[in-house]
Amino acid sequence: MSKYMIFDSDAFASRDLLVDALGSFGFAKITEGKDLPLEGWDKQDARTADIVIRRNEAGDRQLLGDVGFQRTTRGYVPIIDDLDLSYSLGKDFIRRLQTEYHQAAAVKMARSLSGKLHREQVGKTIKIRVRF
Repeated sequence: MSKYMIFDSDAFASRDLLVDALGSFGFAKITEGKDLPLEGWDKQDARTADIVIRRNEAGDRQLLGDVGFQRTTRGYVPIIDDLDLSYSLGKDFIRRLQTEYHQAAAVKMARSLSGKLHREQVGKTIKIRVRF
């Protein structure tokens, strides 16, 4: 049976950077509000979120349930169906989302400094530098 998993330790502080990072994964249609209900494949695990990617609006991905982000005092916490993490998104989705989030922050910083972004990958490590 599938269930929603809440990633309390993986909060995203900025809403704008989170939306940019989700856009890099092809999630263009994002629903925002307060305590929006998340719909899973079995409709038994009733959760709410403030930023929601509806399963039928996930682009080319086949999601079993909605992907949500609940606003907390620390930032936006992901709420994702465990089957979606296993099959559709991949177990490393949160880590990849964090990487895109940090890259979006670097792009924002580069723009504010009128600099250029330089991305380098060394093994599994991605180094992002802003040169101005």
